[in-house]
Amino acid sequence: MFTSDLLRDKVAVVTGGGTGIGAGICEALAGAGASVVISYHRNATGAEELARRLGGKTRALTHRCDVRDHGEIQGLFDATINAFGRVDILVNNSGITEPRPLLELTPEEWDRTLDTNLRGAFFSTQRAAREMIRRGEGGWVINLGSVHGFAATTDHSHYEASKGGINMLTKSCAIELAPHEIRVNAIAPGAIEVERYAEMPGFDREAWGEGIPAGRLGTPEDIGPLAVFLCSPGARYMTGQIVWVDGGLTSKM
Repeated sequence: MFTSDLLRDKVAVVTGGGTGIGAGICEALAGAGASVVISYHRNATGAEELARRLGGKTRALTHRCDVRDHGEIQGLFDATINAFGRVDILVNNSGITEPRPLLELTPEEWDRTLDTNLRGAFFSTQRAAREMIRRGEGGWVINLGSVHGFAATTDHSHYEASKGGINMLTKSCAIELAPHEIRVNAIAPGAIEVERYAEMPGFDREAWGEGIPAGRLGTPEDIGPLAVFLCSPGARYMTGQIVWVDGGLTSKM
């Protein structure tokens, strides 16, 4: 879909890159020639297996990072600079979804979701932008939003607050970083089938797909190519945008 040298000599950091959407984005960026730093929190096995697969295409490094921890974020970028000397692309993909009714939500659950999904994205962007500005060659930040940042459902108040915040973080960072030729956009997926779906009680692929205009759930392979496009010359005039990738779900009344 994209040439293997489109992102040659570029270095991408992908948080939550070991599984699901993050892994799909890592594969797409590597396929376009970028070196990839696969950041993970718990799934070391998934990250290492992905790094081995990508090793035939490009340079791949794994690094454990809990994005709730400011110090660990700094360690992630220190390791990236030590290994590759630069950061050109940041994908803020780390996120958690822990449904809980509004009246049952605990302070710990609220903090865990907001710190992972929003706080981590902010401080990762801050550090990546500093490195990009230091080099003076511009760069790209891609945040992972959600259709939950567009419309609400039950049991997701904390998650939806975090994804609504991602939308505005994307816009505000785009404005501040535009003078440095750093473009900041968000990909907002709909229902993308990832590993954790198989663990959901009552999960039915066909039934869920029937409620989507496209007639199916999405896959990580539906997301990765868009991340590459947003880092390509074809998207050079795009910044501050929320791009919905949802099979038409947000267009449905």
